Amino acid sequence: MNWSDYFFSFQGRINRAKLWLFLLIVICIEVVYFALLSTIFGMSILTAMVAGAGHPGAALAGGASILIVVLLSCALYIAIIVAGIAVTVKRLHDRDKGAMWLLVFYVLPLVLNVCAYMLAPNWSGPESGSSGIVPMLLHLAALGVTIWAFVELYCLRGTVGDNRFGPDPLAGRA
Repeated sequence: MNWSDYFFSFQGRINRAKLWLFLLIVICIEVVYFALLSTIFGMSILTAMVAGAGHPGAALAGGASILIVVLLSCALYIAIIVAGIAVTVKRLHDRDKGAMWLLVFYVLPLVLNVCAYMLAPNWSGPESGSSGIVPMLLHLAALGVTIWAFVELYCLRGTVGDNRFGPDPLAGRA
């Protein structure tokens, strides 16, 4: 398996197993990353917090450690987001859907939830007389789209045989 194509190419198709594998890889990366961060940078940050104003060098080292942690975390999360979008696009291709379905599966639930929060009444008790039916329905619609996305991407088999996005990734396994 070509790992750079697997993580960063937006072309082709992948099956459900490779999408689940991506989740497992990301979880393992996160666990190792946070274990390393707490081991390597934890002591310098703790030293800076304990030393306080009496040791400006310790405070400077702690500040530098925090900056390094923030920069490393940003780089890691950008890579994970790009890889996640690429893997999801290839999984959508396996379901014979274009990348525009990302808008339905990722953006639509976000928009529905934001609208629900904006329309939610300031609840000050039962005597306020305001109704929360519309926000509740918007939240339920967002949940429904999220469940649909989960089933579509993680549970259903891709199209059998070749489709417009490439050959069946399971073609040789039958």
